[in-house]
Amino acid sequence: MDSLRVVPGASASALAPCSQCEAAGCQWDQVMGRPFCPDCEEALALGQGPPLVLRTRPGRCAVCDRQGTVPFLTFPLHAAAPVEIDLCGHHFRALLGRRLTPDAFHQLARRLRAVEVRPDQVFLLHEVFYDVQGRALQPVLDLGGQ
Repeated sequence: MDSLRVVPGASASALAPCSQCEAAGCQWDQVMGRPFCPDCEEALALGQGPPLVLRTRPGRCAVCDRQGTVPFLTFPLHAAAPVEIDLCGHHFRALLGRRLTPDAFHQLARRLRAVEVRPDQVFLLHEVFYDVQGRALQPVLDLGGQ
């Protein structure tokens, strides 16, 4: 299975409430099938609230090809279907914390374009958070030394 893929059947659960605050009505990103609204993603990245403990799945990271990943499902703006990205722990934390390196950003951007999705259609890769060189503009501070 490819480490970055379009998932047409995932739209059925697209309006599930946030697994943390139960906010409803939007297509939230999902981590291992658990929906997270943007506010709860931010809180998670800041280390506020309960920690997210996940068991990795077999598979390769879409950025670095490292074995052992967390599936991250996102609903790109104006896309026909969601996209699932398998990320190693390091790149999952970097994506969530809006602190991908330029190389990692460009690798994800290339992979997304291959499935006809622009990076700015993905909330955590939006141009508000990264410039055209892939530099993080609003990174969440790394509070846990991760």
